[in-house]
Amino acid sequence: MKFIFLPLLLLQLVHAFNNPIIPGFNPDPSISRVGDDYFLVTSTFEYFPGIPLYHSRDLIEWDLIGHVLNRPSQLNLRGTAPSGGVFAPTLSFYVKTADIFDESSWSDPVYVDQTGFDPDLFFDPVSSKTYLTTTMGAQFVDASSGYFAIWLTEIDLATGTSKTESEILHISSLPLSAPRLAEGSHIYYINSTYYLLTAEGGTEAGSHRSMISRAPSMAGPWESNPQNPILWNGRNTSNPVLATGHADLVSSPDGKWYAVFLGTRPQAPTNITGRAQLGRETFLAPVTWKDGWPVVNGGKAITENMPTKGLRTLPRPKKWRDDFRGGKLGDKAWYTPRTPYKAFHGLEKSGNGLTLWGNVYNLTHRETPATLLRKQVDLETLWSTELDFAPKSHRHEAGATVFLSIHYHNTIAVTLHPSTSARVVKTVTHSGTVATANTTYHEIPKTGKVRLYIKAQREKYDLGYSTGGGKVNWVADVESKWLQAWLSGWQCFTGTFLGVYASGNGLPMPGVPAKFGWVQTELL
Repeated sequence: MKFIFLPLLLLQLVHAFNNPIIPGFNPDPSISRVGDDYFLVTSTFEYFPGIPLYHSRDLIEWDLIGHVLNRPSQLNLRGTAPSGGVFAPTLSFYVKTADIFDESSWSDPVYVDQTGFDPDLFFDPVSSKTYLTTTMGAQFVDASSGYFAIWLTEIDLATGTSKTESEILHISSLPLSAPRLAEGSHIYYINSTYYLLTAEGGTEAGSHRSMISRAPSMAGPWESNPQNPILWNGRNTSNPVLATGHADLVSSPDGKWYAVFLGTRPQAPTNITGRAQLGRETFLAPVTWKDGWPVVNGGKAITENMPTKGLRTLPRPKKWRDDFRGGKLGDKAWYTPRTPYKAFHGLEKSGNGLTLWGNVYNLTHRETPATLLRKQVDLETLWSTELDFAPKSHRHEAGATVFLSIHYHNTIAVTLHPSTSARVVKTVTHSGTVATANTTYHEIPKTGKVRLYIKAQREKYDLGYSTGGGKVNWVADVESKWLQAWLSGWQCFTGTFLGVYASGNGLPMPGVPAKFGWVQTELL
């Protein structure tokens, strides 16, 4: 009997995959397939370049091949507030290209007349018309419509000009207290039937869900799925995956169906924070059909380990490193907050290393400081870098950061002490409901390279440094819940980044380069 059950067990382990399929801050996924190739984009909000474009041939292993909005002429984010900017993109909406693998070939945006967010284009194969749906308030038309509804207009694809009056396509059926709002729409034409997929209930952990309706024509009548919602982990808020919703559907070459959608890992009940510091990530689930309706994951809750026939488990890489060799960044996964107004970094064409030239802005400004950031993609990881920096003023500062927003970010940097002018390591952490700053100073040798460390853990982040090849001195920490926080009156739809930066803190910093030899992350 043992020899009978063992092969069955191994078969189960093979036919599974791990969620999220694209970890770290990657919300609002939109997916398309061309032949055997899958392409997926996600939101970037205030970060530049905008709209990362991922490619896969198996739905599990995704490569970042570029960004759709990669020039200032396409995306000017100067002064954009935290969690403003670009969100809920749809393939083909903003721009077009003749070669999806060449990010320089993307056009400038085509602007449309209908306002709103979460735009989507539907190319009707029956009428050959192009429809635009967006999300915006409808109370001025229907007082019972709740916060947001789905609006529809036919457009001229070449110009973006509306060809028909904007009209309400869908109002959420949820109670006003749910809350009642519909967003993130996608329209499909499958087996001679039109389907409208929406995100409803708001993006919060317990309320976010996906709902679907269908109709025999674009004119309706639209019928709501009696089994709605088709995706909702909020029935049990102790699930380790929550906020599932904002889904998109795709079929595989062999006729199978899948859904991609955003979700969060708030670590509940793993720890007591209940915060998802990585932000909203991209998840995957199989889809089957019953009575003409899609059924996501057999109606079961979404988990991190998903037993699914035909898909595989892809282990997380244990180590990643960028030595900045060959005069370029190691990959396309580096970002800046907002659009840079001029270049602030240099790379050696021979040898290795990254040089940052600090500008007048720092990480608290609604501008673009001299910083390069990467999405934190693992809950437990060690970020480190080696810095060669000789500040001439206490305003001169360069170091490493774990960054969420202009309000909530933490830094460990080399500078001069404002009172003694000694060369020091300075830490600043932000915590509490008003993002209170806590600052410490630690004297180091007058010259020499300094290694800086940020240890990301489930409950907290530790900041440390070492000099002369010595041991790491851990000198500050901050609870992880403050890396998914916002001030009263603001909002947070993004996730945590790790990065390097330099700043003149109000004045230029000529002749004072910050030289980073490498950066790396290691799984803990």
